[in-house]
Amino acid sequence: MKEYRFSEESAKKTIKSPTISRIPMILIAVLGGFYIANSQNGGAIFRDSLVLILTVSISAVAVTIGLLIGIKNGTKTLMQNVYRITETGIERITPSGQSVKIDFDKIDLHKTLKKGLYIKAQNQKILIPTGLDSYDEISKLILEKIK
Repeated sequence: MKEYRFSEESAKKTIKSPTISRIPMILIAVLGGFYIANSQNGGAIFRDSLVLILTVSISAVAVTIGLLIGIKNGTKTLMQNVYRITETGIERITPSGQSVKIDFDKIDLHKTLKKGLYIKAQNQKILIPTGLDSYDEISKLILEKIK
C-alpha cells in the first residue's frame, strides 16, 4: 500500500490557479453591485467621490482578504487529502474522513484530463489532480493495474 499527498507548495499552486481565474467574475459582481446601489440611491455613490473611494477601497480589501483566506483554507484541505493505492484498488480519503474506494476490476471508465486522471466505477468516482505530488507515478501505476 502506498499513499500520495499534496505538499504545501503543490497544494497552494493547485488552489491559486482556479481562484485567480475567478477574479474577473468577482470584479463584475462588485461593479454590478455598485451600479445597482448607485441607481437605487439616485446616483449618490458615483456623485460623491469620497463615498465612491471609500466603498471601492473597502470592497477591494474585503475581496483580497476573502481570496487569501480561501487560498489558505483550500491549501490546508488539499494537504489533508490522501490517495492510497493497494493491490486491489485506489482509495481517496478526505479531511472529513469520507472515503471513496474503487477496485481496479470494477473501473468502468478512466480518462486522462487536463485536470488529472478521472476514474469512475458504477456509483463512485475519483479525480487524481495533476498537482498531486508524484502525479506521474500514481497515474502510471493506476493505468498499469487497470490493464
